[in-house]
Amino acid sequence: MITKIKNFWASLDGTTIISKRELFLEIVAVALTGLVLGMLLTPKKTTTIGSNNSGNGCNCGNTGLVDTDEEAEV
Repeated sequence: MITKIKNFWASLDGTTIISKRELFLEIVAVALTGLVLGMLLTPKKTTTIGSNNSGNGCNCGNTGLVDTDEEAEV
C-alpha cells in the first residue's frame, strides 16, 4: 500500500498543460464546494433578519373584519 502511495506521489511531478477554461471551472468548483461545506458545517446562529410581525398583509387573526364586511353587503 505504501509503495502505491509513493508511486502516485512520484507521478505528480510531471508537468501537464490545461486550458484556461478547465482551470477556471476547477477554481469555481472548489469555491462553490467551500461555500456549501461552510454553510453545512457552521453552527446555527440565532440572528433574525426582519421584524417577525407575522402579518404579511394576509389578515391573519382578523376574521371578524371579513365577516362584518360580508354581512353589510347582503
